[in-house]
Amino acid sequence: MSLFLFKVLALFLLNTSSNASPTQSRRHCRFGDTCWPDESTWQAFNHSISGRLVRTYPAAAVCHGQTYDAAECEVAKAEWDNSFWRTNQTGAYTAMVWELGNGQCFINSSRNDACQPGLVPHYSVNATSVADIQAAVRFASDKDLYLVVKNTGHDHLGRSTGRGAFSIWTHNLKGRKWMKNFVAKGVPEQAKGVAAVTLQPGEQWLDVYRAASQERVIVVGGAARTVGAAGGWLTGGGHSPFANAYGLGVDNLLEATLVNAKGEHLTVNQYTDRDYFYAIRGGGGSSWGVLTSVTYRTHPEPSHIQVAFVQVNATSNSSLRPVLERSLGALVNMTDSGYTGYGYLSGAGFTSLFIKPNGTDAQLVKAAAAFYEIGQLPEAAFAMLNFTFPRWIDYCNMFLQDPNIAQNVMDSSRLLTPDMAFNKADKIIDMMLELSEENYPFFNFIGKVNPAERNKTSVHPVWHNSRAVMSFGTNWNDTASDAEKRRKRQLLVDISKRWGNITGPSGGTYANEANP
Repeated sequence: MSLFLFKVLALFLLNTSSNASPTQSRRHCRFGDTCWPDESTWQAFNHSISGRLVRTYPAAAVCHGQTYDAAECEVAKAEWDNSFWRTNQTGAYTAMVWELGNGQCFINSSRNDACQPGLVPHYSVNATSVADIQAAVRFASDKDLYLVVKNTGHDHLGRSTGRGAFSIWTHNLKGRKWMKNFVAKGVPEQAKGVAAVTLQPGEQWLDVYRAASQERVIVVGGAARTVGAAGGWLTGGGHSPFANAYGLGVDNLLEATLVNAKGEHLTVNQYTDRDYFYAIRGGGGSSWGVLTSVTYRTHPEPSHIQVAFVQVNATSNSSLRPVLERSLGALVNMTDSGYTGYGYLSGAGFTSLFIKPNGTDAQLVKAAAAFYEIGQLPEAAFAMLNFTFPRWIDYCNMFLQDPNIAQNVMDSSRLLTPDMAFNKADKIIDMMLELSEENYPFFNFIGKVNPAERNKTSVHPVWHNSRAVMSFGTNWNDTASDAEKRRKRQLLVDISKRWGNITGPSGGTYANEANP
């Protein structure tokens, strides 16, 4: 699942000064600018928030220069690609491209080698309360600072980073509350309560799933262990292994609390502020505010989780194209039968893991018939292995992961509709076969997203007729030259444009996996 990338919430406060023109973009104050507050001002602010201001450095800074710490350096080297460790570091990000930019601060280089700040913010507030966030927002507004928000550091659009920025770090604002009869603020008196859970930004999906298993419920969440449950995953739409059954994350949001650009703490739902609620349900996390909690609808735990590995391979070059083209249509058949999952195309064929709550063997055989038929083509092969997990948490403990940690990765995506899968497969495969395998599409299968929520969220309307997110990306080594990095980035732009030409105006992208 090398291209399955996840991201987190970030905030950019626009036009916070009363004399700023709403039609002009303005450069907010960064470290190194003459407008940057002096150290006495920073220390006074730090005192006002009980010492929660953190000087922020790249994760490898403990192995270099004046920030060298022998013990901490050994820990960093041992845990470098551990996503749990990285989410606990103020200046660490899952994708190194958004931590270092074009700079350098490498974990395995000499102690005397340069450690540049890269894109890491200069100061961060380690927020553990709503009051901390409000104070940080008001301070940023008063000083006209370039403000970003970081939760777990998964944002592959770079929204949680910023060279010389001031950051609000929400990872340590944790808390969850399970309710059997949640009633949103402002709900009409006759409305009935629903089963729900309220989560604060620091809650991460694996921890949420473990807690949900104790409650015998499921929450529609992400497929990476350490992504935050109340951040950019949600505000970008939030695709999920349960999307086919219960919709996207935004379809399950009942209420949210946030701090807006004025420092006000708001409760937002369809009754208190319909427009604001619409905006945060897919409109992105970079303009609306800092989420301080979200309340999701919960669902009864399935009796079991059915899992199937499906593989169709070409055994010769001549059979590769028909195998790949027909696999796209077979994928649609699977999602229309209630399956979600993750898979990829390669120079060998198509490989996927499919998931269905309460799925049966008979349902699987019928749904996978199109893949079986591909395997009957000349010089093609089909294989399928299926089994069940008694509970969702059992699946999570085996399969949930955090790919591409501490690597230089950039990605993009397009949504795949049935029309594209059946009528434009030849063009999609034409393009794919021209690429190197590192850029081949990876699929997140979303199935039929809840049509009842079609006009209530701000995700692109094409989501509701899509069957998969086609992700594709590029990467480079730490030692890559600037020219090589530029070439790789331009390749991603070129691929994105070509995908767009194939899908046409009816296409769309997953906002959290768009081309940055």
